[in-house]
Amino acid sequence: MPTVSEHIAKAEAFERVLAIFDEGNPDHWDWIAVVAFYAALHWVDAYLATQGRHPQNHRERHNALAFLPIRSDYGELYVVSRQARYEGGHIDYHEAIRMRDQLLPIIRQWVQGQLGGVP
Repeated sequence: MPTVSEHIAKAEAFERVLAIFDEGNPDHWDWIAVVAFYAALHWVDAYLATQGRHPQNHRERHNALAFLPIRSDYGELYVVSRQARYEGGHIDYHEAIRMRDQLLPIIRQWVQGQLGGVP
């Protein structure tokens, strides 16, 4: 099971990848949403690891988030990324940028606040 630090490192790596995408290229919009989701997933897993929880799948993770204030933000990232990955839906520019610039930071900041000084 990955440690808190390993989840944080992975989340930060995904966030660095987000900077590579050309937001002016419609072919990248789906990927911006997908990578933002996976960054959020690792932020969430970092927090859950501090609670001794290590979800093995999306359902377990969603259940673990049931009463946390980031539940709906994370859920929206999940739905949009799933749409981009599996349902052939194309994510529009505004939605992709909102995933990256609004929802992901909400999750990151909440987790960082919960972690305090945890590396």
